[in-house]
Amino acid sequence: NRTTEKTHEFVAKNKSESFGANLIGSNSIEEFVKDLKVPRKVLILVPAGSATDQTIQQLTNVLDKNDIIVDTGNAHFKDQSRRAADLESKGLRFLGMGISGGEEGARKGPAFFPGGTLSVWEEIRPIIEAASAKAEDGRPCVTMNGSGGAGSCVKMYHNAGEYAILQIWGEAYNILSDFGASNDTIAAIFEDWKAKKILDSYMLDISIEAAKAKDTDGSYLTTKVLDRVGSKGTGLWSAQEALEIGCPAPSLNMAVISRQMSMFKSERIANHKSGLNVATNTTGEKITKDSALVGKLYDAVLISIIASYAQMFQCLREQDKVHKFGLNLPATIATFRAGCILKGYLLQPMTKAFENDKDLPNLMCAFHKEINGSGIKNYREAIGEVTAKSSVSIPVLSASLIYVNTMAQEVLKYGQLVSLQRDVFGRHGFERADKEGKFNHDWPEMQ
Repeated sequence: NRTTEKTHEFVAKNKSESFGANLIGSNSIEEFVKDLKVPRKVLILVPAGSATDQTIQQLTNVLDKNDIIVDTGNAHFKDQSRRAADLESKGLRFLGMGISGGEEGARKGPAFFPGGTLSVWEEIRPIIEAASAKAEDGRPCVTMNGSGGAGSCVKMYHNAGEYAILQIWGEAYNILSDFGASNDTIAAIFEDWKAKKILDSYMLDISIEAAKAKDTDGSYLTTKVLDRVGSKGTGLWSAQEALEIGCPAPSLNMAVISRQMSMFKSERIANHKSGLNVATNTTGEKITKDSALVGKLYDAVLISIIASYAQMFQCLREQDKVHKFGLNLPATIATFRAGCILKGYLLQPMTKAFENDKDLPNLMCAFHKEINGSGIKNYREAIGEVTAKSSVSIPVLSASLIYVNTMAQEVLKYGQLVSLQRDVFGRHGFERADKEGKFNHDWPEMQ
């Protein structure tokens, strides 16, 4: 903490806990450093950006050569690479390490995503592995992700995937609600989907709890919540970095944009009051657990989640190529299995897919059974029915379908026409499928 009051309150509050004897509060950063064994290992968790830099600077002034600083905040991976270079030039050592698990993870053991210098990791490894969550096979949910800002890069895209999947469940809730299902019915539908195993996950569990939650007056809590979804930056950074290196991630991008649109509450109200009314009434039928749309929506949600994970992993692979992290993707995925927001059944086949084929073109290639045939047919029909019969906003479900449709096609005819459009107005040239080189066509004057 950056104030002593919170520190002393925390120590006093937890004095009777089993770990209470190991809690030591310090009144200054100098006092704190004196209490640590040499070489010192300092883990910091403060808001990303200037607060992190200020804390590191304070520590730099009092630490000695070979002491270690580990930043565990939601930092941008490029900032971590910068910090590592700066601190190592001063004789200190640095590691950037993302953490996932939220409040429960902090108490029971989270997943850790370290990145940086291997020798630094090996020195703190026993501490981190002991503190981490343990998967069903007993393995700690932590692995060294690579050099530089690799760990924070993994955490950034972990969060981007989290944004997308939470939004998918939100959109599924919105669809079922607008088609007449009560919150309890929606929770029951989600429970049925969970029982099918493949969608069993922490994010589904919290979606069920959120749907069922009641306010003190007995009404559903969802009806009292302001529809503005905040964010802390990692999702936006991930989208920006994906665009920067040209890695398509429409579901991750739309998850960020959906939150941004939610924040414009006053504009949405003003637009509606102005007479802009795009609402479309549903058929009036009350949807049930056995309705055809429910079955189709199940496939839509499943494939959309697979596609979102695929984009997340493709972004990590492309970032690895650019920044030469040395990422071991199956090992990284395996750390999501416990103590982590992303934990769920799907992680098992995803890890196995990359273990079996490190050159797998795309995660979707390991899920032919789920995507091909009736799966993609039901997905398209669900999106079509929802779009035709309601005004429900489904940005990530729509973006994922676009991704699947696009990335499974050998030839994109829009790409052929747009390439020629660019040559007509700007003489940018185009490539041909039948011969090597760059070409220009002899176009007529158009203006």
